Amino acid sequence: MEDQNTRVLSVMKERDFYHAKTIELKKYVRKLEYDNAELVKRDTELSARLKEISAKVPYRNKRYNNRV
Repeated sequence: MEDQNTRVLSVMKERDFYHAKTIELKKYVRKLEYDNAELVKRDTELSARLKEISAKVPYRNKRYNNRV
């Protein structure tokens, strides 16, 4: 009887251990998803700024073209 109780307790401990691990990993995944969303937003903003800046004609070229 005691052998069965210890086996049941060990199974319960193992189950609780893995349950705690899954909760911990879910929190970690949630944090990574948030960080990824922030990076995607930042990448979109920076890409738009880069596109805008690269489309502008540099001031020196305008001045040089006016002299010719």
